[in-house]
Amino acid sequence: MKRLMELIHEKIGYRFDIEAFCRNNRQMLIKVAAAALAVVVAFFVFASEGTGENQENSDNMASDTEVEQPVSESIYVDIGGEVRTPIMAELPEGSRVDDAIKAAGGLTEKADMTDVNRAAFLEDGEKIYIPAVIEEADGLSDGNELEMANGGSGISHQDSKVNINTADSAELQTLTGIGPATAQKIIDYRQENGRFSSPEDIKTVSGIGDKTFEKFKDNIKV
Repeated sequence: MKRLMELIHEKIGYRFDIEAFCRNNRQMLIKVAAAALAVVVAFFVFASEGTGENQENSDNMASDTEVEQPVSESIYVDIGGEVRTPIMAELPEGSRVDDAIKAAGGLTEKADMTDVNRAAFLEDGEKIYIPAVIEEADGLSDGNELEMANGGSGISHQDSKVNINTADSAELQTLTGIGPATAQKIIDYRQENGRFSSPEDIKTVSGIGDKTFEKFKDNIKV
């Protein structure tokens, strides 16, 4: 240190005794050094905090900008009837009836889609039934086959009866014993008195007695 002071004196010709100054003002220099150190420490502390806040803000911004991925939920539907594989199908939410049909292997040849809406959305737990065309005609088909087997025309006896409340003159004249005049009397009676309540009520029409009624009673209905 002493050698350093001598060199300083030699180079700049500085007559001021720095060593004496430092010795005499030691307390003041310590305070100044402490203050400078405090400033330096405070600078690094604030700089560090600023960096942390910036990093936190940056992380928050990155988190806010993340796009939430939609969670795909499943629904379960029971599909049966005229499909190739009646099953309980697991489908994505938002599926339609057509998706359930495809999951069941498609339609059979008997499927009747007249009243089925393929585009309808499905709900969880829904039951889907695909009807068959033959279901609506089963009863009539069986009756016709029986009638044909018995040598009939294929039309049941019940369906061939004349409705005396709605039949026109030509239809009424198909009944045994009913001519044009009597047919018109039946129509006039309906217009004046209303519908017949039973087949026997037709005997109240003028000109139709028990004997005439016996001829066609099995061929009329109300």
